[in-house]
Formats: sequence, structure tokens, C-alpha cells
Amino acid sequence: MAHLTFKKGVHPPSNKSFTEHRSIERIPVPETLLVPLSQHLGVPANPVVQKGDHVAVGDLLGEAPRLISARIHSPAAGVVKRIVDQPLPGGNLAQYVEITVDREATERHTFPGNDVDPASVSREQLLEIIRAAGVVGMGGATFPTDVKFSPTKDKSLDVLVVNGAECEPYLTCDHRVMVEETEALMRGCRALHNAYRFEAIYIAIEANKPDAIKAFEDLIAVYSDLPIKVVSLSTKYPQGAEKMLVRTVTGRVIPTGKLPLDVGAVVCNVQTLFAIYEAYFFRKPVIERVLTVSGAGIDRPKNIRALVGTPLELLVEHCGGITGPVNKVVAGGPMTGTSLPTLDYSVSKGSSGFLFLTNADVETENPCIRCSRCVSVCPMNLMPLKLAAYSRAGRYSELKRLAVNSCFECGSCSFVCPAKINIVAYVRHAKKYIRLHNARENKR
Repeated sequence: MAHLTFKKGVHPPSNKSFTEHRSIERIPVPETLLVPLSQHLGVPANPVVQKGDHVAVGDLLGEAPRLISARIHSPAAGVVKRIVDQPLPGGNLAQYVEITVDREATERHTFPGNDVDPASVSREQLLEIIRAAGVVGMGGATFPTDVKFSPTKDKSLDVLVVNGAECEPYLTCDHRVMVEETEALMRGCRALHNAYRFEAIYIAIEANKPDAIKAFEDLIAVYSDLPIKVVSLSTKYPQGAEKMLVRTVTGRVIPTGKLPLDVGAVVCNVQTLFAIYEAYFFRKPVIERVLTVSGAGIDRPKNIRALVGTPLELLVEHCGGITGPVNKVVAGGPMTGTSLPTLDYSVSKGSSGFLFLTNADVETENPCIRCSRCVSVCPMNLMPLKLAAYSRAGRYSELKRLAVNSCFECGSCSFVCPAKINIVAYVRHAKKYIRLHNARENKR
């Protein structure tokens, strides 16, 4: 099988051997959950509960106030202890619903399956199911999925790309979901296809996951009514980025400032697809997910299925604790993730993993030597060294001219930089400053 790929990119050490062959384990139900009301791109959910309220598994905790938002549901039965402001990874404050859990009631709860015929569910009904379940992009972007699957009247979707690339080092949670939940993912594809009648469905998987590729190929004959094809991708970063993936798989180029739907495509991460499957066939909201806990600084790295709101400290305890001097704790992957100052965080819909990196994994930043390696690997053909320098100098008008907003923060530039400059951090700062400044200008 030929492996498809895109131009440029990098080849960081995969470090997936820690967990790639470890089956998913379910962590015990915690005594306390801390559920953020901002687990998605867009406007935070508005709380619909208050201190002292009793909640059941799946009850609504937060309502989406606008289109670009998502509902938040209770992962457990229990009592709302309080609603408190605490930081998210990255530093922004958000409201959290703290729940004192009734473990027995939570463990007893099940979501009964629905004998639904996919052919009988319209596109509008499917979107309402997805919206009601609070499904968001679970590969990290956390964009509300119902909005993503709602093109304007002048656009149509004819291609579905299921993103199983998982190109971030260390992370293997998507890999394990593909191997262990293949049938569910195929049923999810069928549900989407019956609503959209895609011309093609591509299951895109990097070649370093041959067991996942085989699992899907073994089922294709069973789902012969679907226009589905397994596509093997070269193992390269950022192979899983939407613009790279759509171009690699379909040959369609997404213009600057546009989205996959502008070229008739929609990209769906495998765990997002699994969430759609659970919402469709069980009316189950997104209250848990699979994530990877890994790195040389953790005793027993694992792939874990955890309830949303599970404290990070409990994940660490379930994995045997921290071993040796940990230099950095990262939420997400090492290329695009966020460093955490403490362990006082909890699992959210977008938590793909938590990494515990030692001194050997983290290097010191030095002055730029203008070697242009960052330029040679940038998949968007930008000038990362200038973006970092202008951000540091506060020259935001030049950054706009250099199309800083076209950067999707993959981190390839930071990876190849011999000076170990965290270019992505400077770019993120600049984009946030420009966005806030433009918002203020528009209010005047």
C-alpha cells in the first residue's frame, strides 16, 4: 500500500512505544469531579445548576448560549458542591461545576441502546442529536461538531475524512480507540453517510498503526454499502492537521482563511466519530473520553477512559505516580500542548493526554542563528523566524502582513529550531493580541 503525504513537515521521535500496545483501562469513578463549563471553542456554557442541586448521569450542567458553543453534561450522579472560577490549561479563567459523586448510583447507570434505523434519521435530526449530546472536536480543536457539519446553503459536503493520523508524539489514545472500537466507528460512518450521502469516506491512518489499518480493512466488506476506503499516510508531522490531511487524501487545496467545507470536505477525529456513534445509538452525551498518560516521568504510562472532570492527580495515582525529576507536565502532545504549572486540573472533552517529561526531554532556549530551518519545514510556507521576532518586538502590523493568522500552530518550527526557541508560543501571543485588539476596535 502506497503511503500518501504532503510537502514539508518534520519527523519527531514518536515516543509512542510507552503506550501504543496498552489496551484502554477505565479509571474508577472519582469521589469528586471538577467539570469546566468551557470545554469547547467559542462561548462558555451557562450553568443551569446551582449549589445543592442533585444531578444524575447525563443531566445538563451548562447550556450553550450561542451557535459556537456546546452543552455540558454531568458525568456522574451526585450533588453540586459549588460553582467556582479556576484557570483552564493556558491560564484563562472558567467556571467549574464541582460535584460530590454518588459512586454507587454512577456505576449502576447505563444508557439503553436505541434500535434506530440510520435511514430513517434526517440530517436535521442527526445534527440535533449531536448538538444535544454536546459533541465537539475531540482531537484537540474542540470546535462544536454540529456547526462543523452544517454548511451554508451555497456549500455542500461530499467527502468525509476520518482523522486517525494521531501524528503527535506520545499520544496513542486514538490508535487504541481505532483498534478496540472499530465496529462502532464504522456504524458512526454509516449514520453520517445516511444523512449526507457522501461521494467518498476516507479512513486516514498513519502507517505506524498497521493494526488499526487492518482492523478497518477487515470490516470494509461488511460495510460494502458505504463508499469507504482506508488510506495509509506516511508517518510525518503534522500529517493530522486538517489542511494537510484534506490535501493529502483528496488533492483539494483549502485556501488561506477558508475551512475544509469550502472545498466540500469535512474532517472528523476518530474520538469525535465515536462520540457521534454513542449519541446516535445510545443518546449518550459526551461525559467521558480516552486519553493517554505518558512520558518518562510517569511510572506506568497508560491509555485511560476517564470521566470528564476527573482530577489529574487521580490519573497520576492510577498510573503509579511520578517517578524521578519531572521538568514539565504537558496537557496534550509535546508539539502543540500546553505546559501546566501544577496538577490542579481535570479531564475535559479536549484532553487527548497528559505528558510527564524529564530534564532529558526539555532543552534551554538560545538566540536565533537565522538558519531558516523553520522556514524549510513550515507546511503553510510562512516565515516562522520573523513571526517570532516581530511578536517579541510587538510589531503586530508586520505580523498581519506576514499572515500570522494562517499559522495553525503545529509546532514543526519549534521542533527543528537548533536554538530551541518556542516559536509557537510567540505566535500564539501575537494572534491573541491581534484578535483582542481587533475586537476592541470593532466595539468603538
